[in-house]
Amino acid sequence: MSKKLTEPDEPAQKPKTYEKDEAGSYGREQLKNDLRFIAVFAFFFCLFRFFVYDWYIVPSSSMVPTLLIGDMPFVEKFTYGFCKHNIWFSPNLFPGRICFRDNVKRGEVIVFKHPYDAKNPEHNDINLIKRVVALPGDRVSLDKGVVVVNGERATLTYTGKMIYHDTHTHEYMDLELYEEKLPLSDSPVHKIAHRENREESPVSNFPEVIVPKGYYFVLGDNRDCSNDSRLNLGMIPEENLMGRAWFIVHSIGNGVRLWEFWLWLQNIRYDRLLKRIL
Repeated sequence: MSKKLTEPDEPAQKPKTYEKDEAGSYGREQLKNDLRFIAVFAFFFCLFRFFVYDWYIVPSSSMVPTLLIGDMPFVEKFTYGFCKHNIWFSPNLFPGRICFRDNVKRGEVIVFKHPYDAKNPEHNDINLIKRVVALPGDRVSLDKGVVVVNGERATLTYTGKMIYHDTHTHEYMDLELYEEKLPLSDSPVHKIAHRENREESPVSNFPEVIVPKGYYFVLGDNRDCSNDSRLNLGMIPEENLMGRAWFIVHSIGNGVRLWEFWLWLQNIRYDRLLKRIL
């Protein structure tokens, strides 16, 4: 009687897992690539905003009618070279300015860091925007609201009135509008505002001063409602310059904040988009 031969039992095989391992490896690699892309994008985005162009929200009515609360001016940063204030939080990486060509012009609208204030250190991280009216070495004064530079008077032409609602102070301002041509300036005519009876305003008269070397005399276009070089702000050191305002890239009215995107559609001021800042 022959014995039936049988094949020995094959050992149980482990389930194949290479597909799962490959999928997990692919997922991790994809995540690394995504994070690498985000990091590189963020790096170049920051470089762009630090050294090329940036944008800011206008927080006050000191530049009415040129700039309104909620306007977002596009700022050309490389125009005046670079300083520590070009970078967020102003790290003390280098003193003074680099690549500065001393090319600031009368009439330009500039963004700058608030000058150092030992009594109010919170002011030192504030970005401001004003108009340059006098350069280093200039003699500047105001006579009944008229800017005088080196003995030459600005030309003012009355154009009408406006009522402006300051959404921060909730104040309604009755303003008289003028076209101003600054003396000794190639900049185009721009608009400014005065309260009624500008000649009686306490800030419409300012004694003549000489702008020191390395400083600039700035004014807000809303002449009777601006803290500028006539008052506590003082003259602006060149190391605080951050750039030249070029045009309005975005504008939201009625006190709507930038993060309140659900209110944008009905509050965007479309007539101000891409408007050049004169």
